[in-house]
Amino acid sequence: MKQKGRLEFVDLGPGQWVLHTSGGQVALFGDIDQALNGRTVEVTGSRADGASAGMVSNDAVMVQSVRALD
Repeated sequence: MKQKGRLEFVDLGPGQWVLHTSGGQVALFGDIDQALNGRTVEVTGSRADGASAGMVSNDAVMVQSVRALD
């Protein structure tokens, strides 16, 4: 699956990457370069069933790659 949006690192507890899309927020799990924080990106990954990031999102994705669009 691919999704586009603005990438943000939310500094709550251990921290959480969040993708802000037109359909809402998506929690991201995996290695993401800090240099992409705040940028518009395309994320490729798979749905992370059972992963929880309830404070930031009900949806979660295991990241395979992140590509800057701006």
